[in-house]
Amino acid sequence: MQSKTHSNRLWMFSLVLIVVLVGHGLIRKGELAQGKVLGTIQHIVYGNTRSETLGANGLVSLGLEAGHTAKTVKKIFESARASSNTIKIGFVGDIMPGISTETDLFSLVTPYLEKPDLMIGNFEGAIASETHSKCKSGNTRCYAFGGDTKFLELLKNASFDVLSVANNHFNDYGAEGQLITAREIQNAGITLAGLQNKITYVERKNLMIGIVGFSAYKWTTDINNPKKVTELVQEAEKYSDIVIVLFHGGAEGAAYTHVPHGPEWYLGENRGDLREFSRIAIDAGADIVVGSGPHVLRGMEWYNGKLIVYSLGNFAFANGVSTAGPLKTSAILEIDLEKDGTFAAGKITPIEIHYSGNPLYDNAETAVTLMNELSESDFGEQGVVLDADGEIK
Repeated sequence: MQSKTHSNRLWMFSLVLIVVLVGHGLIRKGELAQGKVLGTIQHIVYGNTRSETLGANGLVSLGLEAGHTAKTVKKIFESARASSNTIKIGFVGDIMPGISTETDLFSLVTPYLEKPDLMIGNFEGAIASETHSKCKSGNTRCYAFGGDTKFLELLKNASFDVLSVANNHFNDYGAEGQLITAREIQNAGITLAGLQNKITYVERKNLMIGIVGFSAYKWTTDINNPKKVTELVQEAEKYSDIVIVLFHGGAEGAAYTHVPHGPEWYLGENRGDLREFSRIAIDAGADIVVGSGPHVLRGMEWYNGKLIVYSLGNFAFANGVSTAGPLKTSAILEIDLEKDGTFAAGKITPIEIHYSGNPLYDNAETAVTLMNELSESDFGEQGVVLDADGEIK
């Protein structure tokens, strides 16, 4: 009898031990699985390319499949993660790269760039100093903005997290330049966005953020194709908590601060019906739409409770391009979004570009006055109103 009781106790002890060990193993397995998924996210955002091939149209193919990895991430974390209440996202306009740029290019504005949880800019050029420029010798009306890896280091040190290449100058050094630029941006530890028909997924504060870029050129996703705009934004919305749409469009220069109705033509190119495009993007699921391209500030408006920013102007030059008049007036935009994409707060920091190309705080706060005037003039009651401190009312 005692032997039987001892045997039963031993059996029960063994069973409990097995349960504990198996449970511990499952926990460890879960930790490993979680680490594997997070590593996959990093591959989407920062990882080296799995394939570096040039497509028939010259588009850079980085072998990143939109949606699939993000879908897996969403399934694993959907019920378990505790999302933050809000996230602060920062935006600037056009950044023109250069060679052997001074190390203090961004030093006077870095404190503002460090504030957002995610900082995004438009990279208006290529990292391709050893390839052939699109501009022929002696052509003074052609601009090719080439930079080096040192310039990317400056951007990284200034807290830029994401650079969009959905613009005309991504092709300044041809298909080879596109490939080099995409590779070097990622090698610098900066997230690449804006590749043709690609969605970039970034995780911040336990939120999945989908970023899609559009422009009017064959190496980017077509801003003039409503069906493609809807399709790509809806795809991003499926697998993201917050969807950001970036665009590069509109005519260029001091005469083009207003947003017209209908398509904008410039240098024989249809650079988009930006009002229609932005509304299509929001109807498809975008939480905010931010534009660049005109090289001047434009107004902002509300549409179905979402913010549309039509141009943040220039932000930095490292190549001697003129910054006269309105071309030197710029802004840093900060937006706080709830975890479901709802607008919580926002402000602009007024910036002036020095003749050297350096951005610095504008004590005259020109951007605040100008954007209020443009927003009211172009969008009436839908226009965004800024208070004296640049806060969005």
